[in-house]
Amino acid sequence: MDKIERFTNNWSAFTVASRGASLLRLNIEGQELPHDFGDQWHQWAAGAVMFPFPVRMASGTVMAFEGTEYHWPINDEKHRAARHGFTPWEEFELAQLPDGIQASWNYDGSKEYYPFPCRLTISYTLDERGLSLSGRIENLGKVNLPFHMGWHPYFKTNAPVLHPVPVHRLKKNEISHPGEKIPFEGFDWTEEVDGAFLMESVELGDMSIQPLSAITQVFRPTDAPFVAIEPITGLGHPDFPWRTVLPGEADEVVTTIGLKRR
Repeated sequence: MDKIERFTNNWSAFTVASRGASLLRLNIEGQELPHDFGDQWHQWAAGAVMFPFPVRMASGTVMAFEGTEYHWPINDEKHRAARHGFTPWEEFELAQLPDGIQASWNYDGSKEYYPFPCRLTISYTLDERGLSLSGRIENLGKVNLPFHMGWHPYFKTNAPVLHPVPVHRLKKNEISHPGEKIPFEGFDWTEEVDGAFLMESVELGDMSIQPLSAITQVFRPTDAPFVAIEPITGLGHPDFPWRTVLPGEADEVVTTIGLKRR
């Protein structure tokens, strides 16, 4: 059974579920930002943390790192790919912080396709800038650890308008694996949008999302009343090599969701 924690302060509130350390609700200054999937939220991986890679791995299923290939199982049959890593299905331990909620998860390295023991600590904190989402990865093993990471929030919208419009995107092959950087010709919201776009900043209406890298994943089914804007550190793509954590050390990534100040 999923554990749910809620945090509120004078200007904002949010809710986190233990499965996937998932951000389910976020209200900033009276505006409810995420789309509410109700009890279907987990089927969409709504607000989940994606580790040790987000979205679809660029190679499909092969994590190549320091001369070794790790073959991941396919969980996206349509695109013959591994998707979202494995943390969206893991139970995190939740705890209240003075300014938010912390979700922690220990991994023993038992999966042969990811034999890297680690500790993942997710912190959601609220201040006047909005909601900060941080992920700290500690390498508990004896060899270098590869990873990418991201979040999977869906935001309310019937007619998405993203600013600034990306100049480039990653071209997709016939089964939607991301490839070379190509010029971007604009969004067609009358069809499904699903891809990695090069964006230095992301704004949706009054909301701003801080990218984690040069690329941000955007997904919206045709005519859906929501859009997923996913800050990610990379895809296992040759132009975005794996982040590396040395034994006994840690790495941290931070993004924010807030309202634009007028």
